[in-house]
Amino acid sequence: MSSTSLVTLVLLAGTVLAGVPARAEDSAKPLITVLNPAVTEKLAPRVPLAPRAGTLEGKTVYLVDMNYEGLGRTPVLEEMERWFGANMPGVKIIRRLKNGSYVSDDPALWKEIAASRAGGVILGVAG
Repeated sequence: MSSTSLVTLVLLAGTVLAGVPARAEDSAKPLITVLNPAVTEKLAPRVPLAPRAGTLEGKTVYLVDMNYEGLGRTPVLEEMERWFGANMPGVKIIRRLKNGSYVSDDPALWKEIAASRAGGVILGVAG
């Protein structure tokens, strides 16, 4: 018997002798709920798209870097800011880095955007 097989056998025997529950129902620890990602026939409620802003001229557009993987910089948003400056100088561009990771919330930023009555928001997740 190889040493790897022997170590594996000893570890398995140790877990059995340690009294590891055989079924989840036997566990005293709290269990987690797992959602099944399989497609369901029941569709999510439909929400209509926001109406288009007729023009962005004279409006503010936020370019929000979602801070994907903590990079803190999305080059495509920098390029978009340059494009707006060259092609639509009447549009005020505000670039912001979202606090935390891309999956965390940033209520202060969303409040700032709502208070500014921005004409648009572009979220950048990578680049």
